[in-house]
Amino acid sequence: MTVFAQRVTDRRPSSARALAGAVQRNNLRLRRNSASLVSALVIPGMSMLAFWIVFGHAASASGFDYALFLTAASMFQAVMFTAGGSSMALAVDMESGLLARLRAMPIRAMVAVGGRMITDLLRALLSVGAIVVIGLICGAKPDSVGGLVLSCATALLMGQVLVLAFCGLALRSHHPVQTAGLIQSVEMPLLMLSTAFIPIAALPDWLEPIIRHMPFSVMIDTNRALLSGLTPGDEGWEALAWLAIGLILGVWWVSGAFRRQA
Repeated sequence: MTVFAQRVTDRRPSSARALAGAVQRNNLRLRRNSASLVSALVIPGMSMLAFWIVFGHAASASGFDYALFLTAASMFQAVMFTAGGSSMALAVDMESGLLARLRAMPIRAMVAVGGRMITDLLRALLSVGAIVVIGLICGAKPDSVGGLVLSCATALLMGQVLVLAFCGLALRSHHPVQTAGLIQSVEMPLLMLSTAFIPIAALPDWLEPIIRHMPFSVMIDTNRALLSGLTPGDEGWEALAWLAIGLILGVWWVSGAFRRQA
């Protein structure tokens, strides 16, 4: 190693310091972006309230805890919207040339996505917390605090998987902002193709086995079991498998996208 290379290496900031700087920058941008905050904190709650106002009374009259049913679904809606906002923010950084400048600096390229994931985890935590508060106000009755905490953790972990998937799509696109916009436009239809707002028993027989094993369905059903004090059955193991596969493939997907962009 030459003396010059040694000096450059010595000046390379630690990954922790670079990551902390990325998180600080993202949080500053988030505070200035009111639309992003509304998407994370307001829209999922408004959607939950709309479903509860329309269907809540009829469901409650039959003894069904529809508020608890919606709470599990709205948690995933919240983390999905957060992940969509993350892909848009990363796409803007790409098209503005920020990521290209980061690659020219003596820091790891993955710091950008790592910073986004930590920022989005904090934003998702606020969003999921807001959903829980709204659910309790609407009359949801979780079986225990421990089950409520586990269900929130499951939703937040799924959110991190979605951040990796959506950011990977933006990174690999020739038109990242348009791709991120497309992701945000299909989020709600994707959520509808699950047991989020409709019980599995209400679906047609030919559609039931397809929807039952969709990733969101098993995650949401696992969350409902945790909130209700039940032990997740096969859907719990299936949810765990989806999370593990999603994290592994997500890291590989994003890492490959960075190498491709370099």
